[in-house]
Amino acid sequence: MMMKKIARSLLTILIVCSCAVTAAFAADDITGHWSEPYFRSLSVHGVINANGKGEFTPTAEISRAEFMRYINRAFGFTEQADVSQYKDVDSDQWYYESVRIAVKYGYISGLSSTQMGPDKAITREQAMTILGRLCKIDAGTVTPSQLSFSDKSKIATWSAPYIKWAVDNGYVSGYTDGTFQPQRSVTRAEAAKILYYFTGTILDQAGATYNSSSLNSDTKNVTITSACTLSGVTIQGNLYISEGLNQSAVTLSDVTVKGRLIAAGGTVQLNNVTAPELYISSPFTGREVKVTSAGTTNIDQVTVMTTAGLTQTSLQAGASGFKQINVYGDKNMPLTLNGRFGKVTLQDANRLSLSAGAFVESLTVKGAATIEGTGTIQNAVFQANGAVSAIEPQTYSFNKGMSATIQGTSVSVDRSQPNHTLTPATVNLSTASDVILAIVSEDNATVRSVMLGDRVLQAGYQYDYDPVTGSIRILSNAFSGLSSGTYTVQVIMSTGINPTATIYLGSGSSSSSNSGSSSSSNSGSASLATQTVTFSATAGNAANQNVTINLNIDSSVVVQAVLLDGNQLAMGTQYIISGNQVVLYRTALEPLVSGRTGTMNIVLVLSNGNQLTVPMTLV
Repeated sequence: MMMKKIARSLLTILIVCSCAVTAAFAADDITGHWSEPYFRSLSVHGVINANGKGEFTPTAEISRAEFMRYINRAFGFTEQADVSQYKDVDSDQWYYESVRIAVKYGYISGLSSTQMGPDKAITREQAMTILGRLCKIDAGTVTPSQLSFSDKSKIATWSAPYIKWAVDNGYVSGYTDGTFQPQRSVTRAEAAKILYYFTGTILDQAGATYNSSSLNSDTKNVTITSACTLSGVTIQGNLYISEGLNQSAVTLSDVTVKGRLIAAGGTVQLNNVTAPELYISSPFTGREVKVTSAGTTNIDQVTVMTTAGLTQTSLQAGASGFKQINVYGDKNMPLTLNGRFGKVTLQDANRLSLSAGAFVESLTVKGAATIEGTGTIQNAVFQANGAVSAIEPQTYSFNKGMSATIQGTSVSVDRSQPNHTLTPATVNLSTASDVILAIVSEDNATVRSVMLGDRVLQAGYQYDYDPVTGSIRILSNAFSGLSSGTYTVQVIMSTGINPTATIYLGSGSSSSSNSGSSSSSNSGSASLATQTVTFSATAGNAANQNVTINLNIDSSVVVQAVLLDGNQLAMGTQYIISGNQVVLYRTALEPLVSGRTGTMNIVLVLSNGNQLTVPMTLV
């Protein structure tokens, strides 16, 4: 009895093995065919599989529904839409789910409002249009007449830009007779080759870590369809982060992208990433694509087409992060900013939200946009009517005839030149003594320095500034060495608008001759007693304290300005000069260096024409 059971088991094993071998040999309908490497590669990722007979049938035409199925598998698309409007898509057909997924992700249109044509062979121009839509190609820039094919009159207007893009990138080519044959059907072999080069290396293993050894040697693009980490690579073509990720996490570290970096889905962390363009576009309204830049990341241009959140944090000194941001779309697709940003342009009736602490240096508004949140906008230019901003920019201006609603008030008057005044405007002194002047300012401008004639006064020694009361006290020793006469006090403000007051000095001061202004010596020596400094923006860290720079400096030389990585600091609020020391306030440094790493340079600009540089290490 036992022997019979063993015999039956062995027979079963032999039958199974025989079937497997038969299937493997049957799949040899691609062995030696020019498309074999493309089928082999795509089948590993489950994109194109053999049929029930174990055949790939490379020369057979591919239907629209089959092409949809391959696209869905290649990009990890799974969500489905209602397709009841298409009367030729039956729920009991194998392609029903494939069509629902394709419509959900928006890369295909029906042949009409009621016909999808799932069983019809897909044409060359239809296939190129689908790929172009996935790659977010601008559909309005090329017409058929601009193409070089001899049958360009047969190319549909809607497919022309996608065909040019596909040809330029080598995904498809024309025929030797100079034609493109846009209505010609695509074979399975042709589809396999097109998808192989379009997707490039497919990274689809959830939780995996990929590096340069993971990439194909004969393709330029990379497609990410699962949460993973990619590090230490240079991508010669495009990097596509699929919308099939939803909001799963993708980390790119030490990655250079020569083509377009497309974020269609996911929560993306960019550590030391370089690319000419980041393009954010998802087919899902309201689903936020989140991208964070850190380290030495440099993205020249960011194009935002759909709901997105951009964060800049831990950028090293000299890194631009997201250098220039252009936003398209409407108020249903908001952009949220966290961190410090340079130039942002709202191209349409967009919705921009600034998180607490967010800072935008330059905002251009070209549509009836909505701006909300609690961040800071340094300067805004309104080039269209109808914008509504809950944030008042520090300065703003309008194109002729334009207006905006700012904090509930309709405004059409420029604030590109904020008004700052000193009061009293004139002061009479019989002898040298302290003078108190009040600064009347329309915004939160800060004082950078104070001049008496052409002399830059030393904070803490020749003047004091109280940012709480907005008053400046010019000390009596500021007038030392001056003869009687008329002197102009000028306060250098962070906005570049510098208010003045006039002081009439009597005969009770020094007897040196003067023609109405003082002069500072261009001679005198100065050197650093402190060569380097360390600072931390983290509370509790030992380096989280005021930064003190000690100088060896002649009395004839004064520190005229202090720069941090090229940006001038405000005297009195961000630093003071006390004798031979320059003290940078901890509270002023914290927001300037928060999230930064590496080294930033502190530059002291001296009255003798020299500069002293002190490296500040951030810990």
